[in-house]
Amino acid sequence: MMIYRIVYEANPHPDDVQLLNNGIAENTKQKREMKPLDFFAFFIRDENEKIVGGCAGDNMYGCFYVGQLWVEEELRKKGYGTKLMHEAENIAKKSGCNFMAVNTFDWEALDFYKKFDH
Repeated sequence: MMIYRIVYEANPHPDDVQLLNNGIAENTKQKREMKPLDFFAFFIRDENEKIVGGCAGDNMYGCFYVGQLWVEEELRKKGYGTKLMHEAENIAKKSGCNFMAVNTFDWEALDFYKKFDH
């Protein structure tokens, strides 16, 4: 008989986390005939191709989720975050998503994201 154990892992390897996503996607495909989980990212790059900002997340179950949005301090309040969110909204619409969700704390960027509540 197989013995199973639950193991905590700090900073898990991305391939291990992807295994969970693959299992969820396969289950969704079988039970709901929905397309698998899709990941997305938009990056702001300088002339040296260094990433100086961007947003990333996933598209799952008709929800477009922005899990990360970051812009270097010197580029803030110049419209880059808004442009990134508009790009994400455009992809969400093209993908047929029913809604978008974001990840933030009230002390981070809550007021920024409230501008996109429509």
